[in-house]
Amino acid sequence: MKKISVGIITYMRPIGLEKILRSFKSLSLENIDLSIIIADNDATGENQKVIDKLKDEGYPFKLELFVERTRGIVAARNRAVSEFLKTDSESLIFADDDEWPVNNDWIKKLLEVERDYGADIVYSDVNIIPETDKIDWVKTAYRSNSNGESIRPTKNFFTGNLFVKRHVYEELNPPFDSRFAMTGSSDLHFCLKANKKGYKAYYTPYAAVEEIFPESRATLKWFFLRGYRTGEGSTRANIYESASFLSLSRYIIYKFLGRFVRAIQMFIKALFTFNKGYLAKGCNYIGATVGTVTGLFGWKYNEYNVIHGE
Repeated sequence: MKKISVGIITYMRPIGLEKILRSFKSLSLENIDLSIIIADNDATGENQKVIDKLKDEGYPFKLELFVERTRGIVAARNRAVSEFLKTDSESLIFADDDEWPVNNDWIKKLLEVERDYGADIVYSDVNIIPETDKIDWVKTAYRSNSNGESIRPTKNFFTGNLFVKRHVYEELNPPFDSRFAMTGSSDLHFCLKANKKGYKAYYTPYAAVEEIFPESRATLKWFFLRGYRTGEGSTRANIYESASFLSLSRYIIYKFLGRFVRAIQMFIKALFTFNKGYLAKGCNYIGATVGTVTGLFGWKYNEYNVIHGE
């Protein structure tokens, strides 16, 4: 019997939290002992009402909510890991409070990669569903995190849908850096630390989750700022973890040029196709290009001061 925990960090999204928790009831879990750890960054008690309701209905899995009063995504993630390490679970799967598994074998597919490839870390896709048909163009703009169509080693992973074995969190503890508390990119920084340690990470396309893309995000400004946050966050993460000034310089030049060229390509596509998705994608890359440079000076965008979704 495999003992697995799912860690969900949440803040002021009781509807999304209830949806993902209910989705777990349809999972195929033969020979899996599942427990769920929720790190709640909202102390008002709204999410506790969701937990109490599900327990009253006879929720089939162990379900615990822990209020983390220190604001920020980093504190919530670290609290989930801390509570996980107090259990005897073998692995922790991170999922966000606005997601749900695509298929009922979600956890089984992650475990298969761990078993068949000896993986320490397994990562899969987060696919978006536009909140309304009016913003269907965001499917073009918001690129998938996919690494391809086959199981393969990866050096890039994020916490939106991430399986990590216990020993990784025991050795990289605390795993997430408080310098990224309100900006995001703490998962990228964690990825860089894990790569330096030599942990085996694999991508699988067979354990995807989905999330609603809120209409409130469907603006060119949001795409520019999301790109900016990605750019400055990746630069700061590499400053903290780069082995030398030379390797950091190569990274900055490579990313700056690559992101700038991609932005121009997207703007040209938008011009000829009249597709707003390409225009938004170009804004995203331009933001990332700018952020690549400003991250050198520690200029941050606190993206998580604004909450989207319910």
